[in-house]
Amino acid sequence: MTETTRPPKEERIALLKRIVEVPDYMTDDSPVLRDHLDDPEPEVRMLAIQGLWDYPDAEFIPLLFAAAENDPDEQVRCRAIITLGRYIYEGEMGDYDFDFGPMDEVMRLDELSKEDFLKVKEFLIAIYRDEGKTLDERRFAVEALSFLNAEEVFDIIEEAHAHPEPKMKLSAIFGMGRSGNMRWTEVILNELQNPNPDLQREAIRAAGEAGLTDAGKDLWRLTYSEDRETQLEAIWALGQSGWEGAFDRLDELSLDSVDPEIQETAEAALEEWYIYSGAVTGEMLDENGFDLDDELETFVEGEDEW
Repeated sequence: MTETTRPPKEERIALLKRIVEVPDYMTDDSPVLRDHLDDPEPEVRMLAIQGLWDYPDAEFIPLLFAAAENDPDEQVRCRAIITLGRYIYEGEMGDYDFDFGPMDEVMRLDELSKEDFLKVKEFLIAIYRDEGKTLDERRFAVEALSFLNAEEVFDIIEEAHAHPEPKMKLSAIFGMGRSGNMRWTEVILNELQNPNPDLQREAIRAAGEAGLTDAGKDLWRLTYSEDRETQLEAIWALGQSGWEGAFDRLDELSLDSVDPEIQETAEAALEEWYIYSGAVTGEMLDENGFDLDDELETFVEGEDEW
């Protein structure tokens, strides 16, 4: 795209925001995103890179490496690092050691190769280790790596948590929640008591994302917080925790709160609680005596008919 054919900045931003915020999974928008990776405007480049999260194709890895290393704008470099985390997620989900036999090549057709996964992993580790990088570049590398459950990454998260800068600690706690590994339980529980509100809120999110039932009582207490943001985070995380004592508090807030946002959050958290507590897997009867498990199974099996 040349300057003479480039639409006005506002139009380019509006187009990319539509792609990023309202993705159409029936349309391949990757060519549009690729066309904007060299845009003169940092905001446009950042949106294009953000959109590539939904297209974890190997062909974009060199372009993301280049943006993460060479873009003149730090926010764009950070966004490229964050987007590379999608490849770590794909690698964590892929079982490279599993042999599908004669069908192996077909079964792995759309899978990220182990070689590409390792390239991204080593690239992100190098960014984290490079003290010449900015704090944000290094900490977003920690977040991107944290999809991977591996000792090498656990060591990095522990190092980041011991860092004197609160922002690096934030990313470490974020990584603990993203990894979902129970080894971080005690650390997250301790951080729920942190007097720094930013670190405490990150610990609340991590407790919810990791589904820590052990955090239930602390999250219940924090739903009474006078800090509105903390309260909302705690309500949502309490639902994700699946803690058996969460129902009454979430039910109370969903029915009795005079604050519409708190009521709505509690209702959504209650739905999460049913899933994470395992309540939907037991024998559930509605008020008319119908077996809800049966109804759910019928709905899922008949999904393709709609």
